[in-house]
This record gives sequence, structure tokens and C-alpha cells, in this order.
Amino acid sequence: MLKDDIIKIINKAAENSGYSIYESSVYLSGVHTKLTIKIDGEKPVSHNDCENYSRELALLLDESGILPDYSLEISSPGINRRLKNIDEFIKYKNAPVKVIYAFNGEQRVAKGILSEINENEIEISEEKNKIVISHKDIVNANLDY
Repeated sequence: MLKDDIIKIINKAAENSGYSIYESSVYLSGVHTKLTIKIDGEKPVSHNDCENYSRELALLLDESGILPDYSLEISSPGINRRLKNIDEFIKYKNAPVKVIYAFNGEQRVAKGILSEINENEIEISEEKNKIVISHKDIVNANLDY
């Protein structure tokens, strides 16, 4: 399938250039395809990082010949990025966060510093208290700069 082949090339370009894919979308529209990709790295992603990845991806796409016409939109996850898994929580320990979580059948919001992370839960230090939230109860979590 064409989308699967494109995703493989997107990932190969990231591997070749030392980034990881945070998120990607492939929009097929006739002969024109739009690729929207957010790259991530060990350090914050700069404009130069986006340019480097874009060049590598364009080279691989052109070599493959699978897309006659395409446009690329490359960016970072952004300053208020969504935290999607435990590895991202660990990476951003001690950062300000906003977490929406389920509690007794309703949704609550915690805003503070991501102070502790383990395999079962996270701890957010608010001004005067600490909130412990199970990973399974997290509805949405973002950095909150």
C-alpha cells in the first residue's frame, strides 16, 4: 500500500538523520500528496533540524519515485507538546505540565511540575500539594510552558 511505503520512508529519513517521528500524516489527493511530520530528538528541535530532516526525506522520496508530486510540512512537537507515553513523561521530569485525568467518573485538571514518574503513576507538584495520578486515568497531558 502506498501510505505504508511512504511511512517507511518517513521513518528511514528520521533514522538516517538522527531524529524520531513524534507524529506524521499522509494526505493523498490525486497526484499531489502532502506530508505533515513532527520530528523529535534528544534536545529541542530547531529550525535547522527541520531543514536537515526535510532534505533527507526529500532525497529518499525522490530516489524511490513513488510520489510524482508532494509537499512537505516539517515541524517540532512544539513548546506545549502532548506527552504520549511513559518515556516522554520521564524525558520531561521537572517540567511544568497540565494533565486532564479521570477521577470518580469525572474529569479533573492538575497543573504543576511533573515531579515523579514510575511504571504505574505520575506525581504533579502544585503550589501547596502533590497529586498522584495513575497512568490509566490520564486522559490528556501536555507540557505547560
